[in-house]
Amino acid sequence: MRILILGGTGLLGRPLVENAVRDGWEVTTFNRGLTGPDHPEVKALRGDRDAEDGLAALRSGRWDAVIDTSGLLPSSVERSTRLLADRAGLYLFVSSLAALTWPQQPVTDELPVRACPLDASMADTGYGTLKAGCEHAVGAVPGARALVVRPGLISGPGDGCGPLGRWLRRAARGGRILAGGEPRDPVQLLDCRDVASWLLACARDGRTGVLNAAGPADAMTMGDLLETCVTVTGAKGRLVWADDEFLVAAGVRAWADLPLWEPRSTAGHGNRWTVRTAAAYAAGLGCRPYAETVEATWKELGDGTPEKSGVFGPLTPEKERALIDAWLNGARVPTP
Repeated sequence: MRILILGGTGLLGRPLVENAVRDGWEVTTFNRGLTGPDHPEVKALRGDRDAEDGLAALRSGRWDAVIDTSGLLPSSVERSTRLLADRAGLYLFVSSLAALTWPQQPVTDELPVRACPLDASMADTGYGTLKAGCEHAVGAVPGARALVVRPGLISGPGDGCGPLGRWLRRAARGGRILAGGEPRDPVQLLDCRDVASWLLACARDGRTGVLNAAGPADAMTMGDLLETCVTVTGAKGRLVWADDEFLVAAGVRAWADLPLWEPRSTAGHGNRWTVRTAAAYAAGLGCRPYAETVEATWKELGDGTPEKSGVFGPLTPEKERALIDAWLNGARVPTP
């Protein structure tokens, strides 16, 4: 198969390219050349899809499928879809569950996407709304055969700056590790390698329509994930679980200070990690054991030494120690 990947060097793009090359596909990539190196066995085209005439390198060529991993501005996605509609057998756009009108509502295959004008920009609105606008843009091009896939949280090798990478960095420092919420809370994590394999299968089969994708709802809890992070780093760490009320009172920011944590009082909290994705699994999506994802992510981060694993984020070691001491001593908020 001849495949064009818009992107091809990021968290999802890299395994897409590697798998396609391994399977003997003829692979072309199109990107700015800024995120990472191109695979040596692909034809690499350059351009900035958000710039005027930025798609010039794609004015010629035919492909069996296009996989768009980089589209964020609706106007840019509309231009690429229109340009390639009659020269590609399938346009596969990688959207996001954030495009849906949730988490206030349970995520089902029938849940509508947000409203977003074609000319929306980052200055106008947020990531999820823009992804919804991109979906509208793909659907607005006459004659385009398209598949829209909406993944949830993707991690795996290359996710050094994402939630999993940040938890692994923190675990590598060892000591008492502040965790929020309940260890039994579910987490739906997708491995970038599994998503890549699935997208290529969808492209090969010419699948069209819309599919939501997330990890199995009953395969992993927050406790499982964080304990595995501690184990794979080999550090002597101990998780200290503080409740939502304490963390909110202490000014701890959901996701920013403690990745993946948000208080149960957050609107739609119960829907965050209970995404219904039966259609995606029926269409061939498979998920490896989460421990394999954690181990592979840590292996790529370095040799496991805290000095090389970077910092956890805005929650400094000093602030974390103060929060843990206050929690264990029964204080409502830490003493400044």
